[in-house]
Amino acid sequence: MKHRWLLWPIMIGFAFRCFLMLLDYYGLFSPPGADGDAVVFTRTAYQWSLLDWERLFDTFNYSASYVYSTIGAVFFKLFGYNYFVLPVLNFFAGLLGIFLTGIMAYRLWGRKPAIISAYIMALFPFAAFNSVIALREEFSIVVFLLGVYFFLNWVSGKGTIWIFAAFSMFAVALMIHPGWIGAMVGIALYLGYFSFRTLVSSIKGGATTRQVASKFFSAVALFAVAMLIVVGSGGISLAKGITIGGENEEEGVEDLIESRFQSEGRGGSAYPSFVARGNPYTQPWLIPMRIVYFTFSPFPWDLRSPRQLMGVIASGMYMFLAWRLYKGWHRVRRKEECLALMFMAGALIFVFAIGVTNIGTAIRHRTKFLAICTLLAASSFDRLTIRLRRH
Repeated sequence: MKHRWLLWPIMIGFAFRCFLMLLDYYGLFSPPGADGDAVVFTRTAYQWSLLDWERLFDTFNYSASYVYSTIGAVFFKLFGYNYFVLPVLNFFAGLLGIFLTGIMAYRLWGRKPAIISAYIMALFPFAAFNSVIALREEFSIVVFLLGVYFFLNWVSGKGTIWIFAAFSMFAVALMIHPGWIGAMVGIALYLGYFSFRTLVSSIKGGATTRQVASKFFSAVALFAVAMLIVVGSGGISLAKGITIGGENEEEGVEDLIESRFQSEGRGGSAYPSFVARGNPYTQPWLIPMRIVYFTFSPFPWDLRSPRQLMGVIASGMYMFLAWRLYKGWHRVRRKEECLALMFMAGALIFVFAIGVTNIGTAIRHRTKFLAICTLLAASSFDRLTIRLRRH
């Protein structure tokens, strides 16, 4: 009731997702992934639901991609098999994602930016696609957004307890989809930066409040814990085949990055060869070009079929968000919460940009952090107006 002004975006998001779910069910339109991974996850969940409870829980492996199927198997065993069980879980996760984005935007920028942000989450097609098919993306996104919500509470000084709640959500999101490790790298970098900045300020004689001191010690502790987990786990996988540490300790980060530029992209929406292949060290423009392609593709010269025109919507959305971030940069750089969000977004974009060589895959992965990009872009949404020119 307190935030009832978010009801319209949520209801429109609800109606849009119902419409897409009906189109998929009656075979009139198939969202990307509905005929591939979604079928595999559902089939695996059904097969595991036939096991006894002990063997069903034995299928749980936090480092495997089928944690989502284990969750689905539990629901199938409790309520019986139905085609809509997993999509409906994602459906309500998507609605919660709209609400969380709206609340965080409201706390950062006010009511109007929050409403616009909620509408973006409600109506962006690729975000809605994740909500109506049995893929793990939407479930992991909403858990991660809960972590971001708690983390921003800690950043804004509302108490140390919030960062522990945030890390618990981040851990669950990582179990569902390991691609979130990119955001965890960004969070670790932010914690390190915050600790270093606070330490330097205290050495120079700056005033250190009890609240800042508490944040400093909690940041140092969690940064140390994160590093111990990375070292103790035999390495860290930064998604899309990029792994640091572990068995291949002799292979440095430089070699790992270079290896991602040695093969052509695959599929009908593969990157052009001048982006996919080369040496990123003798051709230093390759990494920035990968980042641009990951964030803003497809471009007009990349379109090869009418179905790929859908990608233009994604391209236009992220160009719009980048423009609004530029317009609101003077406000973003002054907010500590936005600094934390930028560390997250930057690490996610870099990790996925290096590993992805296909436009369709890029669109699917960057939809994971649409909410973070929207929160940053919302800095200038309060000045967003539509002018109708009279003749």
